[in-house]
Amino acid sequence: MSVNPGTPGAEPGDLPVIPGFPVQRVEKPTQMRRIIANRMRTGLGTTAQLTLTAEADLTALGAELKRLTVAWGRRASYTEAAVRACAIALRDHPRVTAILVEGQILYPSQLDIGVAIALSEGLVAPIIRNADRKGLAELNTEIAELAEKARTGRLSLDELQGGCFTVTNLGGYRIDAFTPVLNPPQSAILGMGRGRLRPAVVDGAVVPRNLAVLSLTIDHQVVDGAPGAAFLGDVLGLLEDPARLTAEP
Repeated sequence: MSVNPGTPGAEPGDLPVIPGFPVQRVEKPTQMRRIIANRMRTGLGTTAQLTLTAEADLTALGAELKRLTVAWGRRASYTEAAVRACAIALRDHPRVTAILVEGQILYPSQLDIGVAIALSEGLVAPIIRNADRKGLAELNTEIAELAEKARTGRLSLDELQGGCFTVTNLGGYRIDAFTPVLNPPQSAILGMGRGRLRPAVVDGAVVPRNLAVLSLTIDHQVVDGAPGAAFLGDVLGLLEDPARLTAEP
């Protein structure tokens, strides 16, 4: 199969020459793409990133989300459940919320959590303010509103600034596990893979359970492995006990 070696309106001599890599077209990165690239380079270049992974049993949570979908009349998702679990756990693990700025470790006065939203031209992580004070239904509504604003380019600067933690969920893309990259200057980010039926040992018997991999990336300059593991363990416990997630904030 032959391909056009250039883009419409471009002369062959204008294209980059890379041995063994025939170029079909060239595009300039958008401003959003450049910002994302710079932030990711900054995150990787100025932090000591460590990723911890663990498997969560979401069987009970999946059933509860189905019930809430009917009760609310709109889809309840694992994303707000993960945000709610992290918000509750962060109360007991303030070190995970801290950031390192100019040689000082700063602790936030409130728990603001970013939620990663994928767009065709890039990625944004609008902020849910005081996330620990909001229940699942309120989180569900706010995340949906922020996602709609992101898709229509209506997010305000205030909705994109700050935050002490980020949650990113790639389960909808059939991804089992991944390594989330820190959103600087934050010191921690939680990545969630898809929940799917897998064999598990329960009370000595092999049974199908809805399991998902959670990946917590931390900045080892601020958070050590053991405190990070303790936080992730608490998040797992909350996700595996839906009654605690659905309780009033």
